[in-house]
Amino acid sequence: MLKRLLIIGLLGGLAGGILASCGGSSTTFTAPGKGTLFTFISDTPLCDILSSRLTITGLTVTPQGGGGPVSIIPSSSSIRLGLGDLMDSSTILSLNTVQEGTYNQATFTLSVLQLGVYDPILSPPTTTVGATLTPSTPTFNLDPPLTITTGQVSALQIDYDLASSVQLTPGANGSFTASATSVFHGSGLTAEPVTGFGELDDLMGFVRSVNTSSTNPTFIGSFLMQFLSSSLPSGPAVNVSYTKDTVMYGAPALNQLLTESVVEVDAYVDANGNLVAKTVEVEDQEDVSDNKAALIGLVTSLTKDSNNNLTGFGLWVRDEEPDASVTVAIDSIVEVNVSSTTTYQFSSRSANFANLTFDPTALAVGQEVVVHGPFTPVGAGKQPVIVAAEKVYLKLQTVQGSLGSLLQVGSDNKTGAFQLNPCCTLLQGAPIYVLTNNQTNFVNVPGLSELGAQSSLLIKGLPFFQPLGGNINGVSVPPGTLVLLAKQVHRLP
Repeated sequence: MLKRLLIIGLLGGLAGGILASCGGSSTTFTAPGKGTLFTFISDTPLCDILSSRLTITGLTVTPQGGGGPVSIIPSSSSIRLGLGDLMDSSTILSLNTVQEGTYNQATFTLSVLQLGVYDPILSPPTTTVGATLTPSTPTFNLDPPLTITTGQVSALQIDYDLASSVQLTPGANGSFTASATSVFHGSGLTAEPVTGFGELDDLMGFVRSVNTSSTNPTFIGSFLMQFLSSSLPSGPAVNVSYTKDTVMYGAPALNQLLTESVVEVDAYVDANGNLVAKTVEVEDQEDVSDNKAALIGLVTSLTKDSNNNLTGFGLWVRDEEPDASVTVAIDSIVEVNVSSTTTYQFSSRSANFANLTFDPTALAVGQEVVVHGPFTPVGAGKQPVIVAAEKVYLKLQTVQGSLGSLLQVGSDNKTGAFQLNPCCTLLQGAPIYVLTNNQTNFVNVPGLSELGAQSSLLIKGLPFFQPLGGNINGVSVPPGTLVLLAKQVHRLP
């Protein structure tokens, strides 16, 4: 599941008074008011688990001090949520109105967990594994508690701790068995003055309609963004608010944004509940009926000609926009063919603070990309699917590993570089050069000099392969090195 909004529904109106009668007299009881609740969800990863897909059939919160559970996601729901690309990135799980009060526990109802596993001894080197969930109704504390205030917006952050949840056991002939203990963490959020309830990186969907005016003077317009995937029978849509500071790439202006265009959006939810766009990357128009969709996933192999020019690559499909899974199976590897007319771009441009170039020579195994172009199934529902790439976008992604060595530490303790030893086998064990700047966000660690050799790190940024190496931002990079420009450095507890 790409970073998308899975909105259960915004319930209309505040609760009114309840009128009861007894013995010929009447007494008016005022029901508790309601506030709007955004529920965010993210994932703490486990190496070599490329995807994790949960089916959620309910979510409740429990009032502090006693009382019955309050429903956030109704038990009639069935949300198939992909968490594999939510490493250190949140999406919106639900948006609804909730009775005012303070809540200190939450309970999920879950039915299925499916894992996409990478193993280089397999051919193809990926497989899917179903896991037994224990318990299927995990309860977890909210620390700090969630407070809902009548007429105001609140937010709940939930993290699925995959690393602590899943036990993966290799079997014979490349098989695996898995079980999961369903470990979640939750916390009530407080809105910050500028960024509200937090930033959402690389939300992906496509444009349904465009509105070039707004009754709110803060905004100059909006567009309705549709999110379609196997997560819901029909994806939700949400208005993305556009301000004078929103930067759009791929379209000259908001009034020239075409419907059915696939977009990637960096945004935040403000204190009033508006989804406010910071940057919008407009990529391509798609039509599944014409065998065109955006395929999102990880590069598993490269194909080159005798002159070492790229001719294609294998793509493990983690998600699709819009849903084309009837023809192109999720968690399968497709063959992507490139040509001299294929264009290359990166979707999170603000993260490219070193102004590196993305072209065929900068593509490497382990990068997450978006491929646009017509696809051709081989046989009746058989793999591999062949894609004629018209556009390839390098995506913001999170890489897990441990500190190799510090290479450079600036006076601000934020600008510099270090080697990262990745734990994902797909990245082939070669050290990655991580470059940071004064805009890099450090989580659970003050800065570069406090990174420790035993720390498990999540680095979110843009990865560029550098076949010739060179000097990048004052750092000497050897030839054949993957350079990761870090938007965030997160030291895990």
